[in-house]
This record gives sequence, C-alpha cells and structure tokens, in this order.
Amino acid sequence: GDDGTLIPSGTTEPLFDVFVASRDFAVAAGEDIVLLWDGNQWSPLLTSDTDTPYTGTWISPEEDVVLFESLGQFNVICPYLPGESTQPFCRAYSQPMLNTCGNSNDIKLLMASGDIINVDNFLGDLTAQPIHDETVPLFLTAIWAPEYACLAGPIEPLELFAIRGGDEFWRFDGEEWSSMNVNIPGDQTLTWLSGTSSNLIVATGFKPNGSGGNDGVIWIYDGQNWTEDTDLPAGTPGLTDIVVNSGPFPDEVFADRFASSNRISTVAPPQFDILALAEEGERLFTAELFPSISSDISLDKRLLTPEPIRQGDRITFQIVIFNAGPEPVADIEVFDSFTAPITPISNTCGFSFEREIENFTYYTATVPSLGVNESLICEFQFDVVGSSADTITNQASAIVKDDFTYSNNSDGVFGLEIQAP
Repeated sequence: GDDGTLIPSGTTEPLFDVFVASRDFAVAAGEDIVLLWDGNQWSPLLTSDTDTPYTGTWISPEEDVVLFESLGQFNVICPYLPGESTQPFCRAYSQPMLNTCGNSNDIKLLMASGDIINVDNFLGDLTAQPIHDETVPLFLTAIWAPEYACLAGPIEPLELFAIRGGDEFWRFDGEEWSSMNVNIPGDQTLTWLSGTSSNLIVATGFKPNGSGGNDGVIWIYDGQNWTEDTDLPAGTPGLTDIVVNSGPFPDEVFADRFASSNRISTVAPPQFDILALAEEGERLFTAELFPSISSDISLDKRLLTPEPIRQGDRITFQIVIFNAGPEPVADIEVFDSFTAPITPISNTCGFSFEREIENFTYYTATVPSLGVNESLICEFQFDVVGSSADTITNQASAIVKDDFTYSNNSDGVFGLEIQAP
C-alpha cells in the first residue's frame, strides 16, 4: 500500500523464479542459488559453484514443503521441509516440471512430457505410476492449472492449458491432451500463460522487430477462442513471463523502481491485473485486456460435527456456494471427494457417484441456477468407518462457465484425525 521497499537479496547471481506463499514465507531461485524469505530478509537455502540454474519454485498451501528444480542434463526436483532437521532426497526426472498444484502430501507435478505425477512431500509416488502417462513425450514449454482443477487424491486434474513448442496451444480435458488448433504466425514464440479461469487466460510471447530486438506478443482465450491482441503499445518489448490475478481490493503495480510517479493504481473492485515480465526488466500492465466480468462463485466447505471425531460417529460436512454477482449463473458443476475412512449416507443436493480411485471417492452434482447474492447450502452425511488415527479428507470444487476467477471456488478439510471410541 506504500511506495515499497527495496530488499537486498544477498546475492549477485541472476534470479530466475520466485514463489510467494505469504507475507512471511517465499522462495526464490537462480544461478547456483536458492533463497528463502522469512518476512524480514532473504537467506540462502542452497548455494553451489557448478553453474547450475535453479527454477521451478513452489510452496504448498500448508507451507510445510518447498519445491525447487535444477535444470541440466538431468531435471532434479528437491523438497525442503521447513523446521525439519533431516531433509528428503532430491529426485531426477526425464523432463522438467513446468508447474505444480495440490496440497501438502498430495502434490501434482505437471511435467513438460505431459505426464502428471502425484507425490507426497518427500517426492514419494502416491501411485505405482503417473496418474497421467504420455506414451510419447509432448515437450510442452508452459502449463497453467486453474485453481479448481486439482482435486484431492490420485485423480487427473479436471483441466489444464499448455504451450507446446512455442507456437501451439494445448488443453488437457481431465483424460487426455489435445491441440487447440490455433494458427500462430511463424515469427512468434509463445513463452508463458496464466489466467483467472478457463474462460480468461492470457499468453505472452515475442516476435522479431526487424531491428535486432523483439516486440511483445499477447494472446487471450475467452473460453471459446484464442485471439491475438494486435493493439499493444508501440515498442512493447518481448514478453517472457506473466501473472494474471484478480481480487476485490484496489491494487498497485510499479512500473520502474518504486518512485510514486511510476505507480499505477486501480480502484474499482473487482479488477484484473496483468503483470508481464519483459526483456531488459520492463513490464506490461493492461487491465483493459479483460472483458467485462459476469459472475463470481465462491465455495466454502466446513465440518458441522463438533470435534473430536470418533470411530463409529455419523458426521456432517456442509458446502456453501455463493454467487456474488453481478449476474445470475446457471449449470454450476460441483465436485466432492473424500477418503476411505468415511462412507456417504445421504446428501441434500443430489450428488451422485462418479468414480473411485484407490483411497478416494468422487461425487458430482449440478446446480441448475443461482441468483445474484444467493447461496445454496448442501449437506453431506458420512459414517466414520476408519480406525483410530486414520485421517479424513473432504474437498469440494465448484465450476461455472462465466466465473471470472476460480481462486475462491475450492475448499476442503484435510488431515482430520479419527479418535478412538
């Protein structure tokens, strides 16, 4: 909310990637260096002198595991467990990890090959093989996962978007990857993509400008078609990375250092921000790229039964789905997943069985419509059939076509331990 403060990194090595979990916890990685942020300063987690590029950073929502990746002849992913005296081993993969989603001990590694690997905090496989395995590697160069997409358990994400070879858009539909058949001009190279929902995705890239440099390229997906934005300001530099983000509060993006004269403010919530990294440290900020918002669905999952939960109990979970508007919505798909220590008895919203994979069961329901500022409350009753010390997970996600952000569409109760009768 102020003009910002320049924080020394403690290194002169080039930095390639950063992931922020909270105001007091972040990780950054670069050439021969991995750094951790504790709210006050950056401190080295790892240093080397082998000219090794580290990137691919991620922190679990529970903030109990940090992942970072080294690229080279082997693509090695390393976990770091904050506060633990003994750290897990790193693990090598045939192709790089491009992105990650999920929760603690239920992490989906999204690989350049198109494979999707389900691992725990120690990078141990949760299944005998990848939860999605491509026979022939796809050699993807960027992957973006909508926040609702990664459900709990060893199930494939509901939807993913990717760039292949710098000039193709691909989509994963929950079962397989396929080309989106978009004609990208031959002089363009696409670099990264990000979004707020599967109906609002932005991809960055570059093309030669004829003077020895590059001009920026942006493509936008509206849920139906990819369209190039041909109205970028003259001289927009080649674009390399992008974060798309939406929220209910005014936001500020700094154009050059932290001088107040270079600060751009947006004050009409909810708003969308694009912060795209460019060549020579420049940035592009264009809220105008987004179409008008249509709806914002949120989902909250809560346990109504007082703890402790004991073997033999009948317990109730509640799902609250809310439409903040400004338009009514229709055909909301709701997914609910839960672990084997509980078995379903009844529900109030017409959920029906979809599939069972190992320790997880998945149910689905469709909500026909929800008006502006209306809520729908669903209750799910379960019997606790597991043994003492077993843990219960119950997660739900809501998906609607015209939602402009999925950051609040998923919620769950994780690691609820069963007590003895």
